Amino acid sequence: MNQSIMRLCANQVEQFMNPVAKLLMRSQHLMAMRDGFQLAMPFIFVGCMFVPIIFPPFADSESWMSMAWMDLSLALRPILLPTYQLTLGVVGLIVSFGVSASLAKSYQLPERLSGLTGCMAFLMLAGFYIDGQEDARYLGGAGLFTALIASLYSIEVVRFFIRMGWYIKMPEDVPILTIQSFKLIVPIFAVMISISTFNVFLDAQFGVHFPQLIEELFRPLVLASDSLAAVLISILICQLLWFMGIHGALIITGIMNPFWMSNLLENQTALEAGGQVLPHIYLPAFWDFFVLIGGVGSTLPLVYLAIKSRSKQLKSVGKVGAIPAIFNINEPILFGFPIIMNPLFLVPFIFVPMLNATIAWFLTSAEILDRVVLMIPWSVPAPIGAAWAANGSYMNALMVVFAMVNSYFIYLPFFRTHEKILVEQEEERAKRMQQVQAAQ
Repeated sequence: MNQSIMRLCANQVEQFMNPVAKLLMRSQHLMAMRDGFQLAMPFIFVGCMFVPIIFPPFADSESWMSMAWMDLSLALRPILLPTYQLTLGVVGLIVSFGVSASLAKSYQLPERLSGLTGCMAFLMLAGFYIDGQEDARYLGGAGLFTALIASLYSIEVVRFFIRMGWYIKMPEDVPILTIQSFKLIVPIFAVMISISTFNVFLDAQFGVHFPQLIEELFRPLVLASDSLAAVLISILICQLLWFMGIHGALIITGIMNPFWMSNLLENQTALEAGGQVLPHIYLPAFWDFFVLIGGVGSTLPLVYLAIKSRSKQLKSVGKVGAIPAIFNINEPILFGFPIIMNPLFLVPFIFVPMLNATIAWFLTSAEILDRVVLMIPWSVPAPIGAAWAANGSYMNALMVVFAMVNSYFIYLPFFRTHEKILVEQEEERAKRMQQVQAAQ
């Protein structure tokens, strides 16, 4: 492909996407939501670790391995089930604290008290003070959107009261925690009374609580988030941002995390109920292990090509980037080749993960691949992570291997062109050095 045309396309992409990316990266609310979900990740990981034991992955009940696993599951279930239910069952409460504390920090407000204010606002808005199973379930994945709204609302109210000076002032010689406590009394009172009034209004006018209303309003959006279109759009935005040197994955995961967490918990609920076909496909592990194989852009095959390269620069980059790439960290490749702002790699960098994701989507829809039920750290090597996240699915691991081979052959012609350019530059540089040495 003509490189001048590719360079022109890259410049047009940069001019369009750069302002949008900077706006999103500066968004305090988006960053607070990202921090809130990151705070919840350890608890989600712990809860997910027990899924293969509580819900055995073996389908053949006659095999000795399956029988042994079932016996282990029955023996350990009384110990593991409460941890599984509570870590994932109150994830909304954990997220509400994280989002509130992070946003308060950006506003230079008391972090811990603000985090607790967000928790109380969430409990109030979720209707937890009302007896009944239907209300308690909103502490988990079903209440994530409520948690986000309650957290953002409560901190904005606190910030408004502080800016207006509507708070109790204490002498400076009083301990700092006491000063902060009295400072937030009036804002907390306003938050709780306003939410309680809103709840009474909703119940009187519509006969529902806020989480139930949110479920109905967001249902089309949640359904749209678990579609092939959502997969391809999120990949396209992520790749274009990364191509310009902006961490696109942070932005995409910040936007998608509420949908992913809710859908993941629905899959786990369906698995617990004995469902044969789980409801959702596009989940964190789908993104991490089918799209980001070896890092953003599915660049793991480039490491092998670089190590075998005739270019000294590429060979050095390949050796440095080999170990990180196994754990899905590919900054050495992105900046060392370079791929970022290199028009030659624009097409494969975008097209490779989109193609792999499309294939994985249709194979999962056809029930050839298994659907995700676990939250696995993104740094787990892709074949292992893909199998583990689907409760031990070897087919998902084979899909990753296929995607790696697919990526290799798509990247190969672009890599060879780049390698040829670098080899010529290195040979020309070596000749000039020889000429200088001869002249001396």
